[in-house]
Amino acid sequence: MNLVELCLSPDKGGLELYMLRVVRWLARSSAHVFAVVAPGGELGSLLREQGLPHRRLRVAVPWLPLSAARRLARWIDEESVDVIHLHWAKDLNLAVLARRFAQRPVRIVYTRQMAITRSKHDWYHRALYREVDFVLVITRRLQEEARRFLPLPPERVQLLYHGVPAPLSPPDNECAELRDRTGIPRGRFVVGLFGRIEPAKGQHVLVDAVALLAQRDCHVHAVLFGHPMHPRHLRTLHEQIARLGLGERVRHYGFHPQPQAIMGCFDCVVLTTYNETFGLVLVEAMRAGVAVIGTDAGGVPEIIDDGATGLLVPPRNATALADAIERLARDADLRRRLASAGKASADARFNEDQHFARLAAWLQPAAEA
Repeated sequence: MNLVELCLSPDKGGLELYMLRVVRWLARSSAHVFAVVAPGGELGSLLREQGLPHRRLRVAVPWLPLSAARRLARWIDEESVDVIHLHWAKDLNLAVLARRFAQRPVRIVYTRQMAITRSKHDWYHRALYREVDFVLVITRRLQEEARRFLPLPPERVQLLYHGVPAPLSPPDNECAELRDRTGIPRGRFVVGLFGRIEPAKGQHVLVDAVALLAQRDCHVHAVLFGHPMHPRHLRTLHEQIARLGLGERVRHYGFHPQPQAIMGCFDCVVLTTYNETFGLVLVEAMRAGVAVIGTDAGGVPEIIDDGATGLLVPPRNATALADAIERLARDADLRRRLASAGKASADARFNEDQHFARLAAWLQPAAEA
């Protein structure tokens, strides 16, 4: 099987990192694969650093990428490509045009990771989706949205949950060194939050929750990991932390290249995003054997069984988040039970090897629903 993994997004979020993982896995398998990315984007740098095959494609006219599509079509013919696997909605018209321009038959499989909020049954989207063989979605909620809003037969919209690798245990001294680097006293309860620094990710809600816990004499510390997508928002966070007198309790560490490798250093991991489509960070923490708290929105309730494998709280609600953290901080038995049950659930449902085996079946030219 010969594949093109297509993603011209310039960002470095979950969607782009998932595409990177797919390329890495396919490159290790028997498939012949190369990625097509935007010049100057984050993905190209990551692929180059890891020695993964990729080509750069510039799109001059995004709404009608004729020149780029012809170039992609030439690559398809030269490399005898069987499948275009795309990840970014804005690349759909490029993939469809390349399929039309190519001399050989090529299938289009689209992994959709973002919510769909409006109907796509207009003539333009009907023409595009007529060329798509399958849409793979990452939650049941998103599957329901896709079957309602996309001009596709229901059987061509299939659920494929993300998978994550089994974590490596942190080196013996890693956790102690991490606490030293962040200035957190040993023996204190520490919460980790991993994600891009931007308003909708809700880091400010955790800051408010830590302030409430300080008033309750509950000694909780928090570390925020993530690249600032909005520098102004990062400044606002630092101002909030200073205003609330939390400089010793809340720290921003920045981007960590392997977050799952250090999740085992935390007493719990939280996800405060207002409406996360999936919640990969939670799955990573659960597989690492850490208790989790997530917002009761988006795809998160499909990951966490509230009270059994983790805790759910309403989004934007600092008081509810503080209550949940306090429960885990004051009840070590509950924390251990949730962590153990969460790990068992995530190991069974979100195993990376199982995920890629299912993905490969959908990418195969003869795949059927």
